[in-house]
Amino acid sequence: MGIFSTLFGGGSKAAPLAPIKAMIESGLVSVAAQPRNNALDLADEKLERLYVFLIDHDYPGGSAAMHNAVFAHYGLPYRSCFMIGDPARVGEIVAGLRSCSIYSGGGAGSGFKDKIAPSLDGLAPSAEVIGSVNVIARDGDRFVGHNTDGIGFVAGLLNEYPGCVAGQKIVILGAGGTALPISYELAKEKPREVVIVNRTVAKAQTIADLIAPLTTARAVAESALGEEIADAGLVVNTSNKGAQPNEKFSAFAAMTGNVEMDLAQSMANLSRLPQAAIVADILLEDLPLTLKLARNAGHRTHSGQHMNLFQAAPAFKILTGLDKPDATLLDIMRKALG
Repeated sequence: MGIFSTLFGGGSKAAPLAPIKAMIESGLVSVAAQPRNNALDLADEKLERLYVFLIDHDYPGGSAAMHNAVFAHYGLPYRSCFMIGDPARVGEIVAGLRSCSIYSGGGAGSGFKDKIAPSLDGLAPSAEVIGSVNVIARDGDRFVGHNTDGIGFVAGLLNEYPGCVAGQKIVILGAGGTALPISYELAKEKPREVVIVNRTVAKAQTIADLIAPLTTARAVAESALGEEIADAGLVVNTSNKGAQPNEKFSAFAAMTGNVEMDLAQSMANLSRLPQAAIVADILLEDLPLTLKLARNAGHRTHSGQHMNLFQAAPAFKILTGLDKPDATLLDIMRKALG
């Protein structure tokens, strides 16, 4: 008998969520507080499927609320839930989830997107090509990673600003797990070039090398941010600047730890951005500082809620296998986000 069967009980039919309860009580994971409609009744014996979205800190993710609204609409005994854990313990967490008989997959959010692949049984082409996972689907006893982040971001962006990518210089701020799929999908839309700005240039270079067959791509240090955005048509923040605990910092400046210095540098860099440029952010917080500064300067902005919504319908179908009309799903999900 394996360690997780012993520790978590194997998820009997009478108590399907017993392994999850044990994981929470042991401190391995916790239920996130900020996402809407994210409560989980650990005593629910009628639940047939549980989808878990792993994140490394609490933030107002929308996937659980959107999925749970669809489940309620169709009367399905399923539940989605954001859970917080340490990405360094991803192997233990996934093993614990597997021991729950009704665990049916879910997703990887902040901190887990580029860490979870080795703990899965395989990757779909959408995730394999970029090495990043945001959706985990159960296929029998196998758990397979997919990625809908980039597809969702581009769909949401072009829905709000049609034709805003082709022929434009795009500057990507940050080189974390979400930067990969977003850069890849944007590169398919025939931009003039894509420049990835990151504190660690080698990490940005990895992304640039990946998308180089699709478009001109470069990686630069944060010190070059002001120069690079001076002729940009689209700037996309994929970093955590603007999210807790960095909510007082903007992605337009290198992280100094000093709020006043950050603001001064941000304003200096932002002043070089062409007035027609669009500033996008993947953060789900209400008007993060990067977007607030851009909007105050008269720029068009694009919030992370768009990506959240437009990746949700394809992700939902991958997760559940339920083929519901996109228009119906989007209507239910949009209402769930408020």
